[in-house]
Amino acid sequence: MRVYLFAFVFFCLYIPAKADVKFTDVTDLSGIEFQHFTGTTGNRYMPETMGAGCAFLDYDADGNLDILLANGTSLSSENKVATPRLYRNVGDGQFIDVTEAAGLDVPMYGMGITAADYDNDADIDIYFTNVGKNRLFQNNGDQTFTDVTDAAEVGDPSWSTSAAFFDADNDGWLDLFVCNYVEWTPETDIPCAVQSTTDNKRYRTYCTPTVYAGQSCRFYHNQGNGTFNDRTTQAGFYNSIGKSLGVTLLDYNRDGWIDLAVANDTEPNFLYRNNGDGTFTDEAVVMGVAFSETGKARGSMGIDAADVDNNGSIAIAIGNFSNEKTAFFHAKPDDTYFTDRTDNVQIGNVSFRLLTFGLLFFDCDLDGALDLFCVNGHIEPEVRRYQQHTPYAQLPSLFRNRGDGTFQDITKHAGFTRTGVGRGCVYGDYDNDGDLDLLVQNNGATQDHGKVWLLRNDSQSAANYIRVRTTGTRSNRDGIGAKIQVTSGGRIQQQMIRTGSSYCSQSEMILTFGLGNSKTVKNLEIQWPSGEIDRYGELKANQQIEAIEGASQK
Repeated sequence: MRVYLFAFVFFCLYIPAKADVKFTDVTDLSGIEFQHFTGTTGNRYMPETMGAGCAFLDYDADGNLDILLANGTSLSSENKVATPRLYRNVGDGQFIDVTEAAGLDVPMYGMGITAADYDNDADIDIYFTNVGKNRLFQNNGDQTFTDVTDAAEVGDPSWSTSAAFFDADNDGWLDLFVCNYVEWTPETDIPCAVQSTTDNKRYRTYCTPTVYAGQSCRFYHNQGNGTFNDRTTQAGFYNSIGKSLGVTLLDYNRDGWIDLAVANDTEPNFLYRNNGDGTFTDEAVVMGVAFSETGKARGSMGIDAADVDNNGSIAIAIGNFSNEKTAFFHAKPDDTYFTDRTDNVQIGNVSFRLLTFGLLFFDCDLDGALDLFCVNGHIEPEVRRYQQHTPYAQLPSLFRNRGDGTFQDITKHAGFTRTGVGRGCVYGDYDNDGDLDLLVQNNGATQDHGKVWLLRNDSQSAANYIRVRTTGTRSNRDGIGAKIQVTSGGRIQQQMIRTGSSYCSQSEMILTFGLGNSKTVKNLEIQWPSGEIDRYGELKANQQIEAIEGASQK
């Protein structure tokens, strides 16, 4: 009898929770045909393996999320010219390529995307980060864009990666933070090789960032007249050792000013406290997020931050290199510092062998607890020559929030059985059914990989939701930095309107709150960057609220 009882208990402990979570790859059905182009030369140029990002955005303001994909181009005259691609959502799950019509068919070696209404004219503008000159495209309001990079003075010629629009000084105009990586050009490329464990020969491989000098991130202050002023040094952001790959917005000291967390590759991470006077102070070391538990700087790529406990705490997740667990820094509301709780939340063992780039917090099953999605893939296609148990293409990871401070790996149970070379990832409700879908950008160093994945959320759940779209009046038009608190079913959730996060990518800016079985929202409160507070009461579930600053019930 004891044997049977033990077997039953074992089964109950390990049966997959919420097995109704299901994602379906609908890329081919949607009409999206995209193969990421790296400009591979055979020389193992480092940028070839580092891109690229993606974005969900509504560029034509028709209520349907469109898709924007960063793309590489030629690193030598021998390769073809490629451009980013913009796919317009025409409804019924279908997309059409409108890149040329929109004026975005501009060759650039693309890495990342951030998009927001920087000029407060009610349409979304696009900033591309590149290996070489970055580009800002202003939305003309007629489904076309104009390159205003030179006029706006934001064309950093460095190797840039992730970026984020945010209002650093709460003046109503969005400023711009840009992550920069290392000093590299084809002319200054350093050949790197590795010894094979299978045939004892040396092979050309992609270098680690340790062989190159780092580049400082840049900070551009929005002048409110269509131009930006580079205030990197004045604001306290200048640091040449960064080798930065990811940035996320948060308010970790809860003072109403947006702070920045930055993931650095083989260098200590940054955690910039906004001082409220136009300057920032890096507190990563003292706050406990600069290094691993053993005091080591890791190969950090993607990053996100959220309240995963619904109690005002803050979690910062960072994707790291293989043989380095995904970091999960956590601070409760009354904690002075962050603590790396990767093993405590039970994502350490799964993430250890994986090389994680993009990651994000989102509510995959609308139960009111934010889950964690990661995309994985090595940088070296021939990695098995020297690490026999490490694959190049890897499965993504989906960790479901159990609601008790731990997460459960439900990757395969949710339908993720296909490997890829994941880089960027974002969430958004592209089919307007209330749940959050996923978009994954894979690196195209080999022809077998590098196709984008559009993953529709087909979870069979009776859970309810509410979605909130913000429009600022005194604050910036998008309401970036606004904190939204939802009270429903005895639970309080809080999220912030943000750009950036993940890796070189951007999710939709509409916020989705899962309500579980609750059919109403008791209270919804919005704290705007301007200091304005709007309150709504007794809202029905399963709808999208259009929240305009200053127009609530109060």
